[in-house]
Amino acid sequence: MVERISNYLLDHFLYKGENVEGNEREIMLFGVTRIVEDVPKYLFVFIVSLFFNILPKVGIVMLITVLYKSVVGGAHARTNIECFIYTSLYFFLPVIIGMFLNIPIIYLYIISVIIFIYSLYVIYVHVPADTEEIPILNKSKRKNYKIKALILITLIYILTLLLSKYNVEYTKIILSTIFFINFFTSKFMYKILRCKHSYESDEFKEYFNVNKE
Repeated sequence: MVERISNYLLDHFLYKGENVEGNEREIMLFGVTRIVEDVPKYLFVFIVSLFFNILPKVGIVMLITVLYKSVVGGAHARTNIECFIYTSLYFFLPVIIGMFLNIPIIYLYIISVIIFIYSLYVIYVHVPADTEEIPILNKSKRKNYKIKALILITLIYILTLLLSKYNVEYTKIILSTIFFINFFTSKFMYKILRCKHSYESDEFKEYFNVNKE
């Protein structure tokens, strides 16, 4: 169904009256397919957030995702159903933790330090955590992702410490979101979601066997 909708949109709107084949069509079709797949998930998240009056809290999760996950990467679900489930959990669990998990402020500071150290480990070892569907092969580009992730996590961590004095609930949401983003870069999640890094794919191994700039 998703593939048919994506092809229809490509042929009747983006490429209306044009006959485009080959790599260009494959790239465009991939992008359109991702959008078609994402619309129901994010619409569901939006409606549930409105219904339970938690839209600002979910918005915090979205903001951290845009800022941090965009450079960190991580494993992706292989099917639409899996993706729908994991996306829902990803956006709602940090909010649930922030609202209902009571943590003394001193322990919250300790947890924040642990998550920051874990983030540094993830950035050093895994970032950018790409996939064989969306590989990041250029050595300089991979290094830039690490640098950006390091700058972002430092800024987010500092802002989180400042925020903890005024809004503990939002602090817990931010820390939980960062943890989940980091966790999705782990070998465990790649195995659970049946993903491969680009360097694990036979198609791209040659890029990691030589120095490419």
